[in-house]
Amino acid sequence: MIRIILSLLFVTQTVYADGLLDVLDGKTKSDGLSLEKKSYTFQGLVSRPTAEQNIFLQFLEKGEVKKALYQWPSAFENSSFASSSTGKALYGYLLFKNGLEITGLETLFTAKPKSVNKKLISLWRGLMQTNESLWTFADLEWNAQWTEIFGLPAEVTVISRRFDKELSVSRLESLLRKTTKGTWERSWTEWRFVTNLLFKGEDVKAAKLLKHLQGIKTNNPISQNLMNLTAARTLYQNGYLTEAIRYYEKIEKSSDYWFEAQEEKAWSYLRLGQSQNTLAHSMTLMTKDFEADVGPETFYLASLANLKICDYMEVSKTLKDFRQRFQRKAQSLIKIKNNEDAESIKRLITTLQNGRSRMTELGASATKLPRHSTRDEALFYMVQREKKLKAEAARASLLYSQSLSEGTALVGFQAKMEKFKKFVNNRARNSYTAAVNRVQKLASEEIEEIHNVLKKMQIVEAELIQQLAMSERVIEETKDVKSVAKKGTTGSQSSDSLSFPFQGEIWFDELSNYKVDVAKGCQSGKGKAL
Repeated sequence: MIRIILSLLFVTQTVYADGLLDVLDGKTKSDGLSLEKKSYTFQGLVSRPTAEQNIFLQFLEKGEVKKALYQWPSAFENSSFASSSTGKALYGYLLFKNGLEITGLETLFTAKPKSVNKKLISLWRGLMQTNESLWTFADLEWNAQWTEIFGLPAEVTVISRRFDKELSVSRLESLLRKTTKGTWERSWTEWRFVTNLLFKGEDVKAAKLLKHLQGIKTNNPISQNLMNLTAARTLYQNGYLTEAIRYYEKIEKSSDYWFEAQEEKAWSYLRLGQSQNTLAHSMTLMTKDFEADVGPETFYLASLANLKICDYMEVSKTLKDFRQRFQRKAQSLIKIKNNEDAESIKRLITTLQNGRSRMTELGASATKLPRHSTRDEALFYMVQREKKLKAEAARASLLYSQSLSEGTALVGFQAKMEKFKKFVNNRARNSYTAAVNRVQKLASEEIEEIHNVLKKMQIVEAELIQQLAMSERVIEETKDVKSVAKKGTTGSQSSDSLSFPFQGEIWFDELSNYKVDVAKGCQSGKGKAL
């Protein structure tokens, strides 16, 4: 009797495992006990499946993923399987296969890796081998168990390319130990390590790593221009001004960093007591055509240099130009901060959706937006994520509309699908809001910068008034001193000289090659101040 009962239990378990359909279709051996096994990709994910779950699994086995999605609510809603790790991984897989890739991947990461069915893990591994770019834009919490499944490159990409989170030195060191020399992952992690060390003031350690990174020519995601600018800044901050200038001069005119390099090089010259060279560089930067790329600090720099040579007319002009330009810019930024200029923000986000870009591509909107918006890595990350989620929201809306005719006959089904559509749409809207908030944060930072420079310019104005009041005494005290001429230049060569038949047209090569001649100090000659 016991033997018969055990045999019947074996038959029951096998029927559930291999499927009732196999038994009734006669695909069994004559004794009715040893059943012929049939291979199913998703067989065994659900123990003792219900009728609705069997319908779901059949759709999935046939590759009819859209119908499987429509069947999911009636098959698994409020079930223990849906809240299990395998259930979450299966639902994520279903979303992914229906074109909701980021949503599906993020759903997978709500599961516990060790608890997910191994067959399903294998399917996910295959999906991500051909969709590696998703690691950059998905919002995931990583742990070592996911590394065992998807590999080290995925871990490094997810952790190190998140620009909304600051990585600790210990986390970066851990990543470096895991990466392989010569890979993109190693170079990118080294760069994040450099910036982290510089932020903490460990300049020597950062410089050693930066020098090594500059020598890497392949699989290096960081441009030589940015690395040269970083090296120059490190030297400048440590008082090596001449050496800093040498690195600033390596930055190409075609680079987004050229304007900053010119300004910081001009500061180096000012600290070296070479006001003429400072003016030679600042004249380029203050040209109206570069309004979107140049900040208020340049005007403060130029006013100081002119003050040092007692060119009071030019100081006065610089103060006036500063007020006009940055009062207008501050008003535009305040509108963005208060979300009163949605059109400029929309233009910026649309531009970034198409890929890496420059401020010049924004046209008239460029002067209204925060400086260097187009190269802000955190913003670019958010915009690209929003772009992908927006596409998924459109896909969800299409799935919803098609479900009207293709979905299940379950009562209340449309309400469930509408809820699903709203969920995906909300994710896209939240991502867009995050991008807008980032632009507003950049606007707030630049408003603060303008405010701080304004206070410095007020000090310059006070100094100008004081020096004008004392100018007669300065002239009297220096009337017997021989004036010494000094020349300043941005380093132009005869090969840079250009001539054009049209007047009033701005040419980049002309602007970057100004020469300036000034008299040494605040001296007098033939009875008038120079």
